[in-house]
Amino acid sequence: MKKDYLKYKFKKEYGKDPREFSYRDESKDMIPKVSIYHEMQKENADKYYGLDKITWDDIEMDEVFFRVNHTRSYAGEQMLYHKLHILGDAGSREEIDREAAFFDENEDARINAEAQLYKLGKGYINYHIPEAIDNVEKINFRHKFICPILSVLFFASLILGIVKPDLAGFSVIMGIVNLMVSIYIKMRYEQHLFSMGSFRMLVVCCKNLMKIKGVKEMYSNQEFENSLDNIDKATKKIDGFIARKFAEDSGDTMSVILGYVVGITLIDALLYMIVADKLKKAKSELWQCYRFAGDIDTAISVASFRNGIAWCKPVIEGNSKIKCTALYHPLLENPVTNDFDMEKNSFFTGANASGKSTFMKAVAINVILGESIYTCAADEFYFPEMYVMTSMALRDDVLMGESYYVKEVKYLKRMLEKVESGDKTLIVIDEILKGTNTKERVAASKAVLDYLSEKPAIVLTATHDLELVEQMDGRYDAYYFECSVEENDVKFSYKLHKGKNDITNAINIMKAMGFPEKVVKNAMKNAEETGKMAI
Repeated sequence: MKKDYLKYKFKKEYGKDPREFSYRDESKDMIPKVSIYHEMQKENADKYYGLDKITWDDIEMDEVFFRVNHTRSYAGEQMLYHKLHILGDAGSREEIDREAAFFDENEDARINAEAQLYKLGKGYINYHIPEAIDNVEKINFRHKFICPILSVLFFASLILGIVKPDLAGFSVIMGIVNLMVSIYIKMRYEQHLFSMGSFRMLVVCCKNLMKIKGVKEMYSNQEFENSLDNIDKATKKIDGFIARKFAEDSGDTMSVILGYVVGITLIDALLYMIVADKLKKAKSELWQCYRFAGDIDTAISVASFRNGIAWCKPVIEGNSKIKCTALYHPLLENPVTNDFDMEKNSFFTGANASGKSTFMKAVAINVILGESIYTCAADEFYFPEMYVMTSMALRDDVLMGESYYVKEVKYLKRMLEKVESGDKTLIVIDEILKGTNTKERVAASKAVLDYLSEKPAIVLTATHDLELVEQMDGRYDAYYFECSVEENDVKFSYKLHKGKNDITNAINIMKAMGFPEKVVKNAMKNAEETGKMAI
């Protein structure tokens, strides 16, 4: 019955938004756990290691991760989170593309794989397994020479009690001693014992995944098969302990009694020590198992994500600019699509809420999705291999004592340092240097944008400064999002238009929103006197 329910569940949820089937607050709280594997990999980052935290937070990549996250196991969830950070690894994204296509085309294989990964699960403590693997050589049981002696003495006391019944009390004493030692070991080395049990479950999951038709052929190589066989043999000895542990946790009386009996003999303790010695030499094999399970879970997530959206595989090549057809933001339920054929670095103007920031985020997010999982929310998308850096979601930091402007300058400085290194970079800036006065803002913004235009950067920046747009004419193209005021209401089309919009609506929007007539008239008068209207 449970098997049929899981099959129904997996079919029903495939291609759907995973956020419909999870508790949002709990998911957000899990990010520090989910990110453990990713944080561990930073030390091994190569030249094209992906996104910094500023960019990730700016464009709400946690929410994008939750949208893609169809995973069934902790390994898959951690691997997906990590891979969404990795840009420039063509081999990785091509593998994901091939594997996702396989699981999309082979429903039985996908459901069987999900069933195995679901058994592996997302237990809260399991998210620390990468750390346990990394420190597996530190698993160590003290007094390991005492346990064999105590075990032998117990069995010897039993024989002695049979031969000489008046000495049977000695076996009772040895039983009590051994039971106390067994309880001590379980309490003293609880973390190690848990890790060993989790390693075994991971190995079993991988063995079962390898039995699925098509999976072995797609993923396996002889070295991995041999590694999996070796670690399976090394950890198989604790199968009985894991089975009893589950039964004991469920409250089964016989299993509790059996646990005490086994404890008296110290058999479990001896097995722990044997397995621990073998695991110390199996670090690479454990990593292979973890990544194997994580890769399959990630591929199924990507297949499900693709199945639920309009998507394309991007063309990532050369030093071209950005060109896209029907691009949209993947988190929007009813998105407005836009075409964009970028020849130069670009300004985006328009009223607040007209779509500037959303469009720029859509470009950045889709570049990231394209470079990491070969999937873009568009009909077509062409762009070069590049980093992505943003400066968008800024606010004063009271605790750090930083003003908005100081924080923005720091964000911009990191961008200048990146492009100075010569790496191709997509730069996305929302309302550049808006934290200072108009005169200095325009002067400083022009200097920064001039500098970026001479570097290997593709720059998208939103601004309300028409003067800045005019001063950069010829070096930066201009695009705008329009809005209209109709019957005291503001209408947005969210469609991108090329050129500079000479129609300004800021004061008309104030009027439509019911501002006092005196305020509106004075605003009109002030605008006429300055000769400029902000948009």
